[in-house]
Amino acid sequence: MAVRATMAFFAGVAVGWVGRGTLGSSREAMVQALVLTHGVREKLKRTVAENVEWVEDMVAEGRARYESKRDAATIEHDMPPHIVDVKKRRGHAA
Repeated sequence: MAVRATMAFFAGVAVGWVGRGTLGSSREAMVQALVLTHGVREKLKRTVAENVEWVEDMVAEGRARYESKRDAATIEHDMPPHIVDVKKRRGHAA
């Protein structure tokens, strides 16, 4: 009976040791995967933010050019005809 109890004890220790080793390495692999996932997420957020900023810059530049052309056309429209003709002859009008 003592031999069986001793064998059961050692078998339990061995199974526990192997189980803990397996769970420990699985946990480490899971933590490393989460670290990698956080890194990828951070890089993706940075890339998206840069692209959004680029699009906003393009929209702002387009708006500024539109307003500049609109204001130039409004100023030319408000000028007396003889000044507009002089500017056109000199090549200043677009």
